Amino acid sequence: MADDFDVIVVGAGMAGSSAAIRLAQGGANVLLAERGAEAGAKNLSGGVLWGHDLDRILPSWWTEMPVERHVIRKRFGFLTADSSVATEFEDPSWRKSPYVAHTVLRARTDAWMAKKAEEAGATVVTSVPVDRLNWEGRRVHGIVQGGETMTAPVTILCDGANSRLSLGTPIRPNERLDWNATELGIKEVYHLDPARIEERFNLGEGEGHAEEWVVGFFPEGIMGGGFLYTNRDTLSVGLILNLGSLYGRKAKSHDLMEQFKLHPTIAARLRGAELVEYGAKLISSGWASRPAAFFGDGWMIAGDAAGFVFSNGLVIQGMNYAVRSGLEAAETALAARSAHDPSAARLAEYEQRLERTSILPDFREFEGLDRIKWNPRFYSAYPQLAAALFHELMTETGAPKATARQALKAARRAAHVSRSTLARDAVDLFFHL
Repeated sequence: MADDFDVIVVGAGMAGSSAAIRLAQGGANVLLAERGAEAGAKNLSGGVLWGHDLDRILPSWWTEMPVERHVIRKRFGFLTADSSVATEFEDPSWRKSPYVAHTVLRARTDAWMAKKAEEAGATVVTSVPVDRLNWEGRRVHGIVQGGETMTAPVTILCDGANSRLSLGTPIRPNERLDWNATELGIKEVYHLDPARIEERFNLGEGEGHAEEWVVGFFPEGIMGGGFLYTNRDTLSVGLILNLGSLYGRKAKSHDLMEQFKLHPTIAARLRGAELVEYGAKLISSGWASRPAAFFGDGWMIAGDAAGFVFSNGLVIQGMNYAVRSGLEAAETALAARSAHDPSAARLAEYEQRLERTSILPDFREFEGLDRIKWNPRFYSAYPQLAAALFHELMTETGAPKATARQALKAARRAAHVSRSTLARDAVDLFFHL
């Protein structure tokens, strides 16, 4: 009996829609199944799309996709309870078209991507909560939904960090996520007039600003960072929290979000803005959240479902890896279709492609950073140390000026950080960045 499709892709996010577009362009009969009422309905993002991978399937995509603003500036810093220390970067190349990075709202971009998949020839079906993969022994032969089986030689899983279809299977033998390799993302969207956004953040028309913060004033043991991105007429603001650090503690995520928004630095940016949307999602946390394998007989896994979210403390990137991995899975599926061979031996090309396109090397190279990134001192002592150091260096009191060494010594004492601890953490960080 003939299969219903050549390839089934589960999840119409960046990975899934990119895969479906490329598959359809390559002549495959592809089904793109999305659980939400429409593509993007249940998705959130950190907010910045580095979209050059889309050039492979959608030339000049940035002129059509409903992006918000092109980013010209990135800021990174530490927050204590009442102060902030930050560094800022601007690059002249970011101001030139084609722009390298854009803020996005996924409800808009994902819907547009799914439409592009449909235009390319893919069958796009929404409101389809796939029950399970159709396992035939250790081979995947399509999906099962509502008691109905839809078959395909190859199935590509792009169903997000909480990949329900892979948990408790040979793809991910554990039946639940590792809390220490998973993060909780919380985002709120605030409406603000475009002119006020541009004035407040010193931007020209269409220009965008992005900032990420290490939050150093949450209850002891809770580790997380905050972000704020400018959109066309809204601001995206939120937190990324280490899920393991929340376990067993009484702190509630919405209370932490309120604390973050009430910080003087963040509150000033939100002044006069109106809350219009909020949501939360789970985020895979780098190399530690990878599945047991990236391919097998009849299946591949891509995007957040494969753990392809990169964060080294300075940058947060997931959408670009989602697009790239989705495209590499699609290319592998097209080659398998031509060879009439969906076996694991044939689909092993996918992992080779992940190696060649730097996805796996990136995550492997920074594997040790997962441990460094969640060093509790970065969310308590070091924000205090940074604030105390700059206070010593920059505040005029009429007293004799302190040298940098004296200022650092005073800051260490204020933050209760020994010289040996500081040196050890600095060396550890240097060798993993």
